[in-house]
Amino acid sequence: MCYVNFLTRFSASCGPRHTHISLPIHPVTREQAMTVQEEKAQRVGPQPGTWYLDPLHSNLIFVAHYLKFGRVQGTLNRARGRVWVAEDPRESKVEVTVNTASLNTGVKARDTHLRSADFLDVERYPEMRFVSTGIETPTDRKANAFILHGELSLHGVTAPVSLDCQWVGEAPHYLGAEHGYGHFFSGSTVLRLSDFGISDGGELPWGGRLIGDEVDIVLEIRLQDSDPGDVE
Repeated sequence: MCYVNFLTRFSASCGPRHTHISLPIHPVTREQAMTVQEEKAQRVGPQPGTWYLDPLHSNLIFVAHYLKFGRVQGTLNRARGRVWVAEDPRESKVEVTVNTASLNTGVKARDTHLRSADFLDVERYPEMRFVSTGIETPTDRKANAFILHGELSLHGVTAPVSLDCQWVGEAPHYLGAEHGYGHFFSGSTVLRLSDFGISDGGELPWGGRLIGDEVDIVLEIRLQDSDPGDVE
């Protein structure tokens, strides 16, 4: 226990004297201070409740080997999703659905081929769907990073997928806070086409396959606090 001394002067009628009054106070320990700092550091990300994927400011980007030596990148740009943020963020739930026909690599003929029954077969399987099964927060990751585990249904097959994710920051809508508030996340993973029964296009005359089995996936996501409805 420590004490703070207060100097009090009495009126002249009582004589000129000084009285020291000692009041006890309880200092904050280093451990308590660290606990407060840690709690503040953890208070990031969306508040508990329902959040929605912003379809206009979210991107699913893929990069695949193509014709053995090249790499092609593209996007799947029509998606909808919800995130149910829990009091304990690790108990949160995620569901996202992506329109497979929205695949776009910038080359019309190639896109038509990739959407065909030779590959994604979008007429038969018009959507891919991700449903989370758990969230992990390893201590060896950088700040605000986590692993999102879930199951991805694609091309008629459901397989486990884990994404390395990070909360990037928060900001109001660029037109003003009255238009909503958003949180930004990034994520990445690697998918194997063979896990979902998707063809690699067969062997090339000069060796290799038309499309590599491993496809890099990069996600840039904005969650907003208002339902965007159906946005094309």
